[in-house]
Parts: sequence; C-alpha cells; structure tokens
Amino acid sequence: MRKLYLIIILSTFNIHSQSILTALNFGKTNIFYSDKIVKQTTEENTFYNSKNIEKTKNIIYFNNHNKVTLELRFDENDNLKQRLTRIYDSTGTRSLGRKIENWHPLLGHFSETAIHQYDSNGFLNNITEKDNNQNIISQTIIINNEKGYPIELSNFNRNESQGKETADYNYDKNEAYIKYFNKNGELINSETSKIEFKNGKPGDTLSQYGDVIKSDKYEMEIKYDKYGNWVKKIYSTISNGQLQKKSETIRKIIYSK
Repeated sequence: MRKLYLIIILSTFNIHSQSILTALNFGKTNIFYSDKIVKQTTEENTFYNSKNIEKTKNIIYFNNHNKVTLELRFDENDNLKQRLTRIYDSTGTRSLGRKIENWHPLLGHFSETAIHQYDSNGFLNNITEKDNNQNIISQTIIINNEKGYPIELSNFNRNESQGKETADYNYDKNEAYIKYFNKNGELINSETSKIEFKNGKPGDTLSQYGDVIKSDKYEMEIKYDKYGNWVKKIYSTISNGQLQKKSETIRKIIYSK
C-alpha cells in the first residue's frame, strides 16, 4: 500500500502527459468556496484498506488570492516526502511555473521544474518541463481559439513527438469533441467531453455548496466551517448496499486577519 500510495502521489504532481482536458481546466481549480483569504491549511489524511491504516499530512500555504504557493507532503512518520512550489506573475493569479521536489528512500532527492508561457491574449500556449540538471524532458505546445479554448495540443518527450490532440466545441451543449493522434499523425481515438465540469450527475445528492455527498457508488460526509469551506470529509464506497469507509480527512484552516 505504501508503494502504491507513493506512485499515486507522484502521478498527482507530475504533468508530463498534458491533454486538452487538463489545459481546459488549467488554473481554474477553486479550493475554497468563500472569498475569505486563507494563509495556511493542514490536512490530516487517514486511508483505510483491508490490511492496514495509513496516515499522511499535507501543509499548504497560499497567497492573497488563495492560490497555492507551497505544499508540503509528509508520510505517517512526519517525514517530508514532497515539496511543491508555485510561482505567479505580479498579479498573483497567473501561474508562471512550479517546482516539484521528491525524497525517496531508494532514489534520494530529485526534482523537476515546469515553465508556463502564454500567448499575446494571455492564454496558456507552452509548458516546458526540466529535470534536476535543467535539461528539457518534455514540452507541450498549445494552439487556442479566440475564446482561449485549446484546439490543438502537441506533446514532445525531449525532442520526439508523442502525438497530438485536436478539439472542436459546441458551446450550446457545453461539449468538446476531442480527437487523439499518435506520433505518426494517425487517429487512434476520440471522445466527447464537457467543456465546463459541474459536480455530480443526474440522481446524485449534493450538499448546500454543490459537493456530491451521495451517488450510486459512494457517499461523502462533509462538514463545513462558518465560511462554507470544508473542514472534514469521510469517503465511503457502496457495495451490495453496504458502506465501506475508505478515507477520512480533517482540514485545519488558518485565515488571514
């Protein structure tokens, strides 16, 4: 479980394989429901599985726009496992890049950086990732339409093409039709997705803040503070009509005065 969890965490921070869907949602994540300025949060996570219980802790710092500037992730023994640092432009709202540092018992300390670039309209059009030695390991080139939605995205591993994606949009239906091509330009798949994602689907039960608290596959018990930001989440799956507790997170929020 510990090794699996490490892989999951690494995948969470790694953005080598960019896609049109990730580009559509770049910079749109809203961690808090209120406009109250947050200085810091501490999340204590408990994961339940058939063999054991695992605990981790995340400490996150924010700027005066509630954008993450620093995230520290610790294991169950309070050992620092990952550090994520983000930098922004002078407005404090547009991401210019990020640095990820990892501490691993076998691999030691290693890091990666990413630089975000924008076109003349302020739309993200290039992501370049570098290794410890500042060698380019991947690059994503994005072409946007007049609304800022990506219509073509190409991925490169070092200098070798990894394929591309294209997208057409139906704004009335809130749909994006995406095509996937391999490095030889051959169509390998396609799908229709939402442009703007909203919580839940028909039949789901939502909280007063729009979070899904019950679906056909899981239930989420959520407690909020007086500003409407969550401070506790209990996630349980539903199997044969029975609830099975999978995780619990307690979040302490420190607001700016």
